[in-house]
Amino acid sequence: MRRVTDIQQKAEETQAQLKALRANVSSPDRSVTVTMAPGGRLEKLSLAPSAMRMSHEQLAAMITETVSRGHAAVAEQMEATMQPLIGGTPAMDFLRDQVTAAQQPEETEEQPRRPQRPGSPDDDEPFGTIYR
Repeated sequence: MRRVTDIQQKAEETQAQLKALRANVSSPDRSVTVTMAPGGRLEKLSLAPSAMRMSHEQLAAMITETVSRGHAAVAEQMEATMQPLIGGTPAMDFLRDQVTAAQQPEETEEQPRRPQRPGSPDDDEPFGTIYR
């Protein structure tokens, strides 16, 4: 019975530690800083004045990369927090697999867009006919 109580207490402590986890990550030039929480929640995004001198494409890429690094950092913290409770078990292997999968960049396949059919020149309706 004592063992069950110890495991339950350890699980409660681990749960509290997981709720408190945060990862603060900055871009290499420190123009973008993010705070990530468990579950991939972005809690805070800070932009330095130097970020405003980037093009919108550069800034978007920098934010995306920094958030991705933040995800990885908080996932590593979660894994380290869970290690004492479930280390060496299939549950830990599953968690590690999930963390690894979450860190892999998603391959997005762009769906080809169907070309819009040209309207006939005598269309009076701005939205086209229903008989196409």
